[in-house]
Amino acid sequence: MVAKGGNDSNPELTVAVSGKRYNKGVLEPKLIHLAKESPYTLFLNDREILSISTLPTHLRELFVGFLVSEGVLLKPKEIRECQVDHGSKLVRIELDVPRKRLANVERKGMLTSGCAGGMVFSVQAATMPRLDRPKLLTISSSSVLKRMYELDTHPGIYSITRGVHAASVATLSETLVILEDLGRHNAVDKIVGHCFLNQIKTQDKLLLTTGRITSEVLVKAARSCFPIVISRSSASAMAVAMAKQSGIDVITYVRAGRFNYFPHGGTELSEE
Repeated sequence: MVAKGGNDSNPELTVAVSGKRYNKGVLEPKLIHLAKESPYTLFLNDREILSISTLPTHLRELFVGFLVSEGVLLKPKEIRECQVDHGSKLVRIELDVPRKRLANVERKGMLTSGCAGGMVFSVQAATMPRLDRPKLLTISSSSVLKRMYELDTHPGIYSITRGVHAASVATLSETLVILEDLGRHNAVDKIVGHCFLNQIKTQDKLLLTTGRITSEVLVKAARSCFPIVISRSSASAMAVAMAKQSGIDVITYVRAGRFNYFPHGGTELSEE
């Protein structure tokens, strides 16, 4: 069973807008459901850092995941406080971390809800080959196909609006949680944050996304120690090169019983 993450969700995630629908030569009025987009501003240790336009759900996971992806957060106990204020559209997080790590994100900015990534400052550090590599994870082709099918058929906001991305964390036998956002990077950050807050061991888990695997997505996977990233879409050449450097496997175009596999020592794939 697929679980839900977090408890700060805003229930108003879609907006019905009057428009027109063209179908087979006929243009007629139609009420069209669109995904809601809201900008939320992060205050980190009482300092304004940035705003992120997002689908306003699972915001703790989103902003914590962002800080994990940027290398600011390493352990859950470093979070002193995390508050989400939907009325003011503010997220306030208090951390107990070294000043050097806070400097990674202490420049105010705005991240759009599209497919813009985070402010990843240390790509080389994030994708360094791991010295504490766990035992090789053996995965089957059927597991890859089943987990992507569960992501594709998730009855979430996408099923209503066709206007969001989704990401998931899964074991070989089941999908643990699926989270959505307007941008693929935000969706992945929500999964990163969910795993971090719930102390889910990621070294033996699959990270799946409906969006392209870019260098930014790869960095997020590396920061969280996922051995493999799987997408129903494509990957950039830079992302695959970075995955090779960091020992993360990449699977793309998981569709109709087929996929592309770039092995880099993170997993071993069986053909069953």
